[in-house]
Amino acid sequence: MKWKGLLAVLLGLLMVGVTAGSAMATPINDTHNPQGGIGGGSIIDTRFIGSGVISTSTYPIYIPKLQRYLVYQKVRHGSSGYFTLSVYRIPVFGYDTLIVFPENMKVYPSRATGMEYEGKVGIAYHFRKGGWFVWKAQLKLPVKFTAGKGLHAVLSFGGSPEVLIGGPIASLVNGEKPKLFTALKALLRGQITRSNVITIIAFALASGANADVLVFKEV
Repeated sequence: MKWKGLLAVLLGLLMVGVTAGSAMATPINDTHNPQGGIGGGSIIDTRFIGSGVISTSTYPIYIPKLQRYLVYQKVRHGSSGYFTLSVYRIPVFGYDTLIVFPENMKVYPSRATGMEYEGKVGIAYHFRKGGWFVWKAQLKLPVKFTAGKGLHAVLSFGGSPEVLIGGPIASLVNGEKPKLFTALKALLRGQITRSNVITIIAFALASGANADVLVFKEV
């Protein structure tokens, strides 16, 4: 299926209760307004940057009482770039993030900047931003687009250590919640359905955390 046709399917699944024509493809740069998701006392915005990125589009997702956006990017298969995670309104005592990439994607956590790499939690990479009253932080993580040609997703979770590391989100990425884990793995493999997206985001919000889903296609 051509990528335009694939986008049409994606939009049909995710754009519910919104007005058509609000999405626009834009060139990639290192600075942008936060367009991810609000929840858990923060805003998380994730995307790829670098010469391997071909295009970026942002689409609204309908979730009751929340305005959220899904970022869709085209990237060159085999090229390199950076995964960025921007967090706004970080609470006191810092902020933890768990990030899940497609299985075959190359990630270089030891070279990340902006947050401290704490190791793996299940299938997720754990990063932390410490400090008091930090209002913004940005993780910049080198990656190589080796997930395979086709559609994929990166899932990011943010919140307090109690929720992420010692709570329900850790249970999810450790595979201890089978139904939710199935939805998570489906997103990583490119099964971008509204049901899968909403299931993961709603679970994170109900757990007191936040989540963002970055969809990309390697071409």
